[in-house]
Amino acid sequence: MFHISDIKKFLRCERIYFYSKDDNNAFQPYLRSDESINDLLIKYFNIDNCFMGARNDSFERFDNEKNNYEWFCHPRFEDSELRINIPFMHQVGDNNYDVYFLYYGTVIKELDLITYRISLKVLNKAGIDVNNIFVVYLNGDYVNDGCINAKELFSITDTFKGKLIKDIVASSDCDYESIIKRISDINLDVETAKKCKYCRQNGLCDYYNLCFPEEAKIEDDSVLTLVSSKYKNQMFDDGIIHLKDVDIDRLEGNKVQYAQIMASKNSGRYIEKPILKAWLDSIKSKTMSFIDFEWDRNLVPPYKNMRPMDVLCFEYALYYFDEKGELQHKTFVGTKDCRKEFIESLIENLPKEGSILAYNAEGAEKLRLEELGNMFPEYKEQLDSIKNRFVDLALPFIEGLVYDTRMKGNYTLKKLVDIVSDYSYADLEIYDGMAAVYNWRDIDKGSDKEDEIVNNLKEYCSLDAYGLFLV
Repeated sequence: MFHISDIKKFLRCERIYFYSKDDNNAFQPYLRSDESINDLLIKYFNIDNCFMGARNDSFERFDNEKNNYEWFCHPRFEDSELRINIPFMHQVGDNNYDVYFLYYGTVIKELDLITYRISLKVLNKAGIDVNNIFVVYLNGDYVNDGCINAKELFSITDTFKGKLIKDIVASSDCDYESIIKRISDINLDVETAKKCKYCRQNGLCDYYNLCFPEEAKIEDDSVLTLVSSKYKNQMFDDGIIHLKDVDIDRLEGNKVQYAQIMASKNSGRYIEKPILKAWLDSIKSKTMSFIDFEWDRNLVPPYKNMRPMDVLCFEYALYYFDEKGELQHKTFVGTKDCRKEFIESLIENLPKEGSILAYNAEGAEKLRLEELGNMFPEYKEQLDSIKNRFVDLALPFIEGLVYDTRMKGNYTLKKLVDIVSDYSYADLEIYDGMAAVYNWRDIDKGSDKEDEIVNNLKEYCSLDAYGLFLV
């Protein structure tokens, strides 16, 4: 049997679907929620007696019990080798139902029309008359006052941009039957699956080297490393191999592209010396600090004064030069509601003056400090003072002031550390931010490997902070 998630993945990229379908790694949600969304919605709808669907249910179970319930949670339906489940259905008449879909956010930016249209079509084939379609989402104004109030946690709508969602969904069809046939045909020969143009454009897919083996070991100054380029693949196919030989007429001309081309023409490195020197002079101070935060994002606010989608900082690693010019190292790892401990430890350990360097600080650490200040007003003045001392070390790379062809169009901190040192994240038990989050969730829930995981978390976060010093 197929599921809507299979169809969506296949439509995104045929090859990703086939390469990933046998991936046995356990699914880990990006957003954390220790509260059952289903249970909270049952409270929100004030449901006394609800049909509760289960994995591997057949349509027959729903059909046999539909007269015994008014509300249905995750009933299953089937058609053409496709199985779907509906988050919530409310019977409002004889075989007539309101359908409720979930949106995991506080503002509905777009509708999941593939899911909605397939669901509507399968329901119609099952003889279900859909009266209306609603989308339930999180109330961005809700603040946890010490316990979760399901009545205030959610918002609900049957319109999007002034139109009824039901009318938008019904305005066109999703031919899932032909998609399933295409999947079945390709199952016989995966090489017939289409390669994703977006993947080749950006090189971000885990299976990139399987799809484009000829490009797996591209040269440092390959034209395929050109950032934000619409035409780099065309140029490569036309025989333009190196950045220094790019076709100017097919170049967008941003600052990083200029730095890349100049690096290719100048033995692999480009530095905008006057501007970089002025920037470095502006951030120099007697005391320099290098810091990295780790955090988890919560779907449902778990603690007081938190909102839906809020972040909980659970770790930082800090390096700083003391008054003697010696490099010092501090770390913090907390569990449960460790926000206040995090703040107090940070205030205690950070030098009282001087620049604080972080990578992507504008979109990360500075935002976290602002959020913490709003949650704990008694610390806001101190946190604002710390925030104002932050310097974003990513700026020279984002602005094209520095480029080394060994970066291959990638200016993440991990890539820079790999270039300037012998340190490697691949040598660590925890090697990226999401792995840190998933490991932290384990200890937060009482893992018997807490000491080992905490040490691994400190090693990872500390390399991020020390990497700032190295760069």
